[in-house]
Parts: sequence; C-alpha cells; structure tokens
Amino acid sequence: MIGKLRGKIGRLIPGADERAFNRSRDAAVAPLLAEANYSARLADLSPILGSSPRESHVVIVPMQGSTFETWKPAGGNFLYEIAQSARENAGAEKVTVFEMLEGESVPDWHERLIRFLVGSGATHLLAQIESDPFPPTQPNWDVLWPELSARWDGVFLGLMFDSGFRMVTLNARRIAAINERFVVVDICMPMDGLMVAGRPEIGPVSMPVSDETFAVLDAALGDVQQIYDVSFIGALYPYRVEMIESLRSHGVEVAVNPHRADATRDFAESRTNQPTYIDYMRGLAQSKMTINFSISSSLNGQQLKTRILEASGMGCLVLTDDVDRSDRFWVAGEEMAYFTEPSEVPALVESYLSDPERLSRAQAAGKARARTINVTNFWGGIDAGLAARGLPQIRD
Repeated sequence: MIGKLRGKIGRLIPGADERAFNRSRDAAVAPLLAEANYSARLADLSPILGSSPRESHVVIVPMQGSTFETWKPAGGNFLYEIAQSARENAGAEKVTVFEMLEGESVPDWHERLIRFLVGSGATHLLAQIESDPFPPTQPNWDVLWPELSARWDGVFLGLMFDSGFRMVTLNARRIAAINERFVVVDICMPMDGLMVAGRPEIGPVSMPVSDETFAVLDAALGDVQQIYDVSFIGALYPYRVEMIESLRSHGVEVAVNPHRADATRDFAESRTNQPTYIDYMRGLAQSKMTINFSISSSLNGQQLKTRILEASGMGCLVLTDDVDRSDRFWVAGEEMAYFTEPSEVPALVESYLSDPERLSRAQAAGKARARTINVTNFWGGIDAGLAARGLPQIRD
C-alpha cells in the first residue's frame, strides 16, 4: 500500500517519491552506520588515490551460494549460472565467488568483502542489489558502496531482476548517485539514463545459462519427445490466467505447467511444491511451442524473460508479445514468433502446426541462436556497456 501511494505521489509531483525514499532510507541506515563504525573497522586501509591498471578479476556475491542444494549445474540458481558462465567466458582464474556466512552481521560481511576485494586485487564486483544475500533481506549495498569505493578502485556491477518495481529502481539510483563506478546490469529492461541522466547502463541482457548446464540438460533430456503443441510454463499471476483463458476461448488448448504432476490454476498453486529446474526444462523440451507473456509482475512494462533463452535452447519455439526485447537477440519470424494480443495466437499456432517443416526450421534456428549466445549475451553485453562508460572490461 505504501509503495503504491508513493508511486502515485511520484507521478503527480516529479521526484517526490524518490525524496521520500531517500529520507526513509537515511533514517533506516543511521543505526547501522553507528553500529558498524566503518572508519574504525577499516582504519588500516588507505583511501584510493587513483586507478591501478591490472588484469581483470570479477568477484561474484551469490544470493544463495554453495550451502544451497541449487548451487550446481542445472540447479536453477541463476547466480551459479552467472559464476559458471563467467569462468567459461573469461577463464576460471579470473572469477571468485564470495559468500556471506550464516549468521554474519551486515558490518562483519561488509568488512570481510571490502578487505577481500582490496587484498585480492579484484577489478569487478557483481551482486544482485535488490536484496542482501543469505537469506534475502533488506538490501544494504547503499551502505557498502561508499565505504568500499573509497578504498577500492574497481567497478561495482549491480544486477537487477525486477526493475519494474519502483522501489528497486530507487534503490539502484541511490547507489548510482554515489559515483560513476557503479553500473546497473538489468536482465529485463533498457536502463540507459534511468540511473543518472545521460549515463549509459547495461541492459537488457539475457540471464546466462552456462554451457555446463546445457550439457547436463542434454544428458538428462536428450530423448524427450515433444508431446504438447503449445504450453505455458511459469507463475500464474492473475493477468496471465486471464490471458490463458482468452487463448482457450479462441480455440488454443494450452498445456499449463505440464512439468508438474499437479494441476495449477492460480498464482499460489503455481508457486508451491516447485519441481526441480530439470523438471521445468523438461516441460519446455516436451513443447513444440511455448507462450511467453512479457509483462512484468509489477505490471509496469515488458521484460526480456529468461524463458526465451531457456525454451529456445531446448528446441521449443517461443511465441512472445514483447517489443524491443527478444528481437534484440533473436530474429523475428525465423527464430521466434510474435503476437500482439491473444486473439492472434490461434492463427499463429495453426500456421506452424500445419507446416511441420517451417516449425522444425524455426525450432532449430532458435536453438542454434540460444546455444550461441547463452554465455556471450550476458558477459559480452556487460563488456560492451563497460566500454561505453570508459570503464575496464572483464574479458581482456
């Protein structure tokens, strides 16, 4: 309710919601700053006097790291995929995973991370800034970055999944205002100029799926048959339920979450008793086509969905309604297909089912594209964005 009210105020009075957010955040972090006493904790670390050229090394802070069952290939842990794809892209020697310890206080893990980055000579830090790690809690990256950037000359890559939510964007803008060595990496939406006017950011870039994970999936699902003409796999937000019902009213029989043993009819059912990531990918591999609804869960704009890469990579043709998202990376009409409203989907589906050779060509082309960009789209996009900002790149 508070978030919605702030959003309405922000639309009526430009900047009012951001000023209110920053005042609230200032009050919230004051006790943490008093407790941490960073100047005393880090008194032995000298302030930086300039940048020091060196070989690149990226440190990745996972939301859920090696103590979680998902920290493995084909585990559905996207920070694992980011770390593994970084090794595949730049070399294992250039990548370190830094984990917050269970029960560790915010000041303690901040201090440990700062000392590690300074001592290791790392050049880049990547972390999901929408939350603190292990378990996800209130983000305090706006507390860390002033202390870290005063003592370390590297680049902070702030990963975002849900920038459609206003509070997520305001949090990122707060960090971006500290200095120019913070760069947003958004997997969903274009971000240029949204942190600081006129300043380029990175995004959208597709969330990576590592070569290692695709190898595991191929071994596990290589003999799966495509038994569903068209599927929808994902969380059943109310607007998605409405769209699926609209498709059915137009004669399209949609297999909803066919990777699950139970039936799902609404959001709560679709988010409980979650199958494994391999089960999820099996559902896509069993589908000739799958429908991607691109509207964000915030209902605030379209997103580039990771499902585009995942489905295409399993040989499933994606039918999507996004604009200026997927077509940045896939060729429309050859590697994926578009619709603008549910009433167009029946004819679109029939056009492919009635021409199996056309469907097969599109599936193969989409898969080839996905298996080509599954690593390079994310990390290549980051390096291109860093170059545009005049900042050091990761892949030398």
